[in-house]
Amino acid sequence: MTTMFEPEAIEQHGWRQGAVLGEALMRVAREHAPTGISVADGDWLIVTSHDCDVVNSRLDKEPVVEVLRAEVVARKAPDKQEAWGRNPRVIQIAVEEGSTSVVLSCRVHERWTIPREVLSAEAPVRVLDDKLRRSIAEWLAKRYIRAAFPTAFDGRWRASLRDWTRLLAQHSRSVQGVYLRLSTLAELEPETPYKCHLIVAVPASLRTEAGWAAKRDQIDREIEEFWKQFEPAIECVGVEVLGTDELTLAEIEPYQRFDADWVSFTDDTVATPLGTDMAT
Repeated sequence: MTTMFEPEAIEQHGWRQGAVLGEALMRVAREHAPTGISVADGDWLIVTSHDCDVVNSRLDKEPVVEVLRAEVVARKAPDKQEAWGRNPRVIQIAVEEGSTSVVLSCRVHERWTIPREVLSAEAPVRVLDDKLRRSIAEWLAKRYIRAAFPTAFDGRWRASLRDWTRLLAQHSRSVQGVYLRLSTLAELEPETPYKCHLIVAVPASLRTEAGWAAKRDQIDREIEEFWKQFEPAIECVGVEVLGTDELTLAEIEPYQRFDADWVSFTDDTVATPLGTDMAT
């Protein structure tokens, strides 16, 4: 397909992150697919580049867009182990199609770039809703910026991971993000405890609801009780439950967005900050 670059046409067609390629552009994408990736007729190819890059007026600045292959799978609902970004390599999402839903499965390595000018030729066949496209973007981003903790620390609590995710799932409406700070990111000997502090971010709107004080205390108590069980190997020195309107970037900068807070995607989430340890 030979297409002139027309930035106005790209914008008018409605191309953006989460847009799905039509049949003609699927053929173009197949030609650019890396060796080993096969695109079937029933697959969806989803644009994952940022909106600003997709519609940029300069082709020399943004010559390509990235697409992600999504396979339609025979399921009524996504696999819980691969939903909402829980698995770093595979994600399953449900897309509403009229009165039914289609379950898509995406693999993190099955993405590549196509020339951006080809988007001038036609409009997308559909665009994923904001919640789904955001969850895919966060899932991809977390591959590079997800929290990394010492192996020695993980070994002291990871056997209870199911209990942790279950606890967060119980409060998924309230919990918008969980941030953890360790006393050190070094590998400690078994006799030396890790000290941790947690910040639980909740939507600002919850703080005005009736019964919020009791709910805040419940979240605080249950999370602290969970981490207290690992003493003396891990010492929980505190939990703070704060509204997003009470938090600043400076406050959460020394913390890492904590693994397994994927459950918050079922409601909402915020960006993932970089982390440092308590020693800095």
